[in-house]
Amino acid sequence: MTLVGSVAGFATLGFTVRAYALGIQKRPIFEGISGHFLTAGAFGAAGYWIYNLQNKQIEQIENKKKLLLSNRARVESAVAEDN
Repeated sequence: MTLVGSVAGFATLGFTVRAYALGIQKRPIFEGISGHFLTAGAFGAAGYWIYNLQNKQIEQIENKKKLLLSNRARVESAVAEDN
């Protein structure tokens, strides 16, 4: 998922959550529109954080995979030399 997609998606979710919460309370949905934007901003920031977290985790997984493959190759070459 792209950075823009993550931030925009989470911001949209935040806006929707705020409107839904006001709807449950039977208050006007667009009352205090600044609250919608603050919620969208907070959810957008969470989307940005999650995007970076996913990239960091993918990088760590790739590094671990390289390490495991190099260890496997080293062990296989040691076994082949013994035979």
